[in-house]
Amino acid sequence: MNKKAQRIVRDIKMLRIQGARTIAKAAVDALASESDSFTGNSRDAYLSALLVTADALAAARPTEPMLRNYLRYVINYVQRDKDAPVSELKQLVSSLQKGIYKDMERSKAEIVKYGAALISNGSTYLTHCHSSTVVGIFTKAYDEGKDFAVIACETRPLYQGVKTARELASYGIPTTLIVDSAAYSHIRHCHAVFVGADAVIASGNLINKVGTAGIAHFAHSFEIPFYSAAELHKFDHLTRWGMPVPIEQRSPDEVLRESHKTKNLSIANPAFDVTPADHVTAYITEKGIIPPQSIMLLA
Repeated sequence: MNKKAQRIVRDIKMLRIQGARTIAKAAVDALASESDSFTGNSRDAYLSALLVTADALAAARPTEPMLRNYLRYVINYVQRDKDAPVSELKQLVSSLQKGIYKDMERSKAEIVKYGAALISNGSTYLTHCHSSTVVGIFTKAYDEGKDFAVIACETRPLYQGVKTARELASYGIPTTLIVDSAAYSHIRHCHAVFVGADAVIASGNLINKVGTAGIAHFAHSFEIPFYSAAELHKFDHLTRWGMPVPIEQRSPDEVLRESHKTKNLSIANPAFDVTPADHVTAYITEKGIIPPQSIMLLA
């Protein structure tokens, strides 16, 4: 891999690049960079370089089907053209990259539009972790003149929710940051919950940042609508045949510094959890607001 692709793989692993959409876009950028930097005329060597890069990118975040779906999309198109020289394949990858970026922007704009329509005056909404799409839903509703407030969970251990809170507050939206363990106390005063999605599986279950499932359980208990903003590219097609989605285990150092660790103390640090489909009111997709039971057919 070239240096740019290697850096992107590292940044994805270290969560310097966050959010399923941003990760997928960076991965496509890395694959295009590897394509551009390839020298020589060997088609087999070119394809091998792309596959090695794609495998490294996919392994960097195993619980990100959007990343894998876009990588497969590019690789499949490149492999489909059996006779094209390397120079044409490089142009094809560049064209696919631009098309993917436009597709991402279109799908986000549609999701934001559908999501903002769910926001009403005088309401309070709870969110967890950081989703650029969810932030877009709130900022669009604010731009439309709607008066509402947001409660953002801090989202330990890396505090991605703090990023959400800062972005919303800076935009002018009344925002309250709470510790994760205070979600139960605050959710009963909310009118709905909005979260992003890292993966959606065939059963309609949602895989998202750890802590999401507990919040969805609280919302279900209080009969509060729970929405997930999810592009259809976040659907993991392999789960249609029973393939499980791996739940990434992060470094214990994110939870406890080395100097604070104690003998015989083990640390579990799952990055995600699974929210049952019956706790998800609907997915907000680029094709509209749909029940979780319909996600597989639409995707």
